[in-house]
Amino acid sequence: MKKEQIIAILFTLFGFYCQGQNLKPFPIPSWQVPIDSGATARFQESTATGLLESILEKRDVHVKLTTSNPENTYCEAEVWICSLDGMDAMGPYTVHCGETLVVEIDNRPWGVYLDSEANIIVDVWIE
Repeated sequence: MKKEQIIAILFTLFGFYCQGQNLKPFPIPSWQVPIDSGATARFQESTATGLLESILEKRDVHVKLTTSNPENTYCEAEVWICSLDGMDAMGPYTVHCGETLVVEIDNRPWGVYLDSEANIIVDVWIE
């Protein structure tokens, strides 16, 4: 029970932080999205009626990081995977450039929140 309460509090605080940042979400899928150091990015699936009706029950969200500066030795981001209904949040995951994070999700609409202290390029897609 305590773990669920802590996750709910963290998700709520992170939601307020994101709203305070006035983040415009990138759609999922998104390719080659540059994220500046110190920035937070938000990606989300469309919730338009009918778009998700034919999707399988279990899917995978993929988050791939690359660097915009090959000479940069520090290149990582914290990534959260969250259902858009606010019921589930997974993470934070630490993802390094050159890696692809793969997390199993269900058929609800989902979003990805990403925070990095490095200049990175992000690809996000769902299969």
